[in-house]
Amino acid sequence: MPESIISLPPGDPDDKEVISFRSLELLKARAVGEKDHTDRREVLLTLAKNSRENGDIFEFIKERAVEDSHYSVRKVALQELARFWHENPETLPFLRERATEDCNYEVRRAAVKELAENWKHLPEIPELLRYWAENAGDKFVRSTSLQELSRCWGKNCCSLDFITDRAVKEKDGFVRAIAIQSVAKYWSTEPAALQLLMDKALNDEHYAVRSAALQELAGKWPSREDILPFIKERAVKDDHYSVRGVAIQELANGWRNEPEIQDFIKDRCIHDEDNMVRGTAVSLLASLWPEEPGTFELIMDTAISDEHYSVRKNAMEELAKTWHEKPETLHLVRDRLLNDSDNFVRVNAVQELAKIWHTDSGTLPLIKEIALKEKDEFVRDAAVRELIDGWQDENVKKFVNKFT
Repeated sequence: MPESIISLPPGDPDDKEVISFRSLELLKARAVGEKDHTDRREVLLTLAKNSRENGDIFEFIKERAVEDSHYSVRKVALQELARFWHENPETLPFLRERATEDCNYEVRRAAVKELAENWKHLPEIPELLRYWAENAGDKFVRSTSLQELSRCWGKNCCSLDFITDRAVKEKDGFVRAIAIQSVAKYWSTEPAALQLLMDKALNDEHYAVRSAALQELAGKWPSREDILPFIKERAVKDDHYSVRGVAIQELANGWRNEPEIQDFIKDRCIHDEDNMVRGTAVSLLASLWPEEPGTFELIMDTAISDEHYSVRKNAMEELAKTWHEKPETLHLVRDRLLNDSDNFVRVNAVQELAKIWHTDSGTLPLIKEIALKEKDEFVRDAAVRELIDGWQDENVKKFVNKFT
């Protein structure tokens, strides 16, 4: 960065004042004129940090919080105003305005967060956020208002009826999910809270709400006899893959010592209709039950037989990570490199061989053969890249020069 107001050499006091003024003007010009928004942002940070007593800089940063063309610069400007000028009477109303008027949701969210964090002692702020949580036209303002109400004031500013109303009547699914999380966090001892979450986990139209409700049920009510069978049911019957994936994660993490859970996750690994759920089941089995009989064999079979490339790829990665010392794993990775029908799986096999079995006597000749003879350009390029990055031997370098 050009001359800084921090690094100016001491001299005559009058000269220093002039130089400082010139430096500020230079920085202000850069904060407006730099083409790269990251440069403009850094200049604003410098101005705010080192000129907090300067009223002109306060006005300048306010202007940039409105006028800059990039949302991240406007966002930083708001944050710096709240940080260094929160006692200025103009800052609070300005942030209130930007929370609803800025054209970018990240800036609006940032304004709401700064209001809650820096003016939480004012009774009008939680009242304002309650109003926005219910009535703001922008879902991002509504969601952030709910989050900040929960974070800063908990149950001290909102009743269970108010949050329940948001969980039921809010039109946006992600905002309803936030309300569900708040209900579980602060009112888990209330029978109405449990009833609400069971209903939303089963009947809400949005997958994010059903997922959030299942997570909270598993976290707050794991000892209830009806929770485990309920989550198992949703892991099979929910029509959205994301909810089923969340359900099996909660089952594995919360009830891993229950005898039937491992078998249930194995079943989902084989029979769920969605590749994302099957892939999640593979990772859970590998991480939580690596020593249990049948786990290794099932994941080996999945790496070969699953119909979706992403599940085969994930299974191979888990085998390489957890069972790389087994000779069967090395044999499988080599086989997938040569025989899998998908080039993403084969590229991954090249990478795993180079990373984990780098010193094996068969690895370098196989990767060289792939680099030389493979027809698929992505697999061939992956092999060449691994040779370049992984072997500094002069003979390998000469071999690679054929391709570079």
